[in-house]
Amino acid sequence: MLEKDRSYKGFHISLFVPEAIAPGISNGRVRITGPNRDVGVCFTPDWLRLPMTQQDAEDWLFAYAAGTIDCELAGGFGTDLGHE
Repeated sequence: MLEKDRSYKGFHISLFVPEAIAPGISNGRVRITGPNRDVGVCFTPDWLRLPMTQQDAEDWLFAYAAGTIDCELAGGFGTDLGHE
């Protein structure tokens, strides 16, 4: 997997994008950590429809991570993602 690092609203986002996209193999992973990178959360998507390209996978993973961060900042989860 190719690792891409991005940031969003002070959070560090690591995107693990698959080199090949196919049914039955791992098709990506995301790790979100705080500014000092000591607490975070990871998730692996359960794709309803596989992305067509690596760029599609990267874009989707980043958008999902950004939405997760926005919900947490707005108090939408009401939990500490680092302890779930």
